[in-house]
Amino acid sequence: MFFSDKIKLRTITEGVDADGYPNHSTSDSEVWANVKSASRAEFYSANANNLDVTIAFDVHKEDWNDATQVVYNDNVYDIVRSYAVGLGVVELNCSDRGVDNG
Repeated sequence: MFFSDKIKLRTITEGVDADGYPNHSTSDSEVWANVKSASRAEFYSANANNLDVTIAFDVHKEDWNDATQVVYNDNVYDIVRSYAVGLGVVELNCSDRGVDNG
């Protein structure tokens, strides 16, 4: 594992504005990752639950911040599942959300 790809881990915070309307804010942190294709087992397991796992990322455990999205190559991915795959590595299985519009 070389962790040679830069991704952004995105955390979304829900709240309300001063007038009581719902709003949200996002916070991105750029980290090094290993980009992988989704495994066959993850793909079919997610598909059975009406989810679509299209890509996976390995990140260092100390970089993992319980984010809900990954931004990679101008695409946004929802994190469907995260789990430890070894000492100090967390795998993020993600579903394609579409192009990041900022």
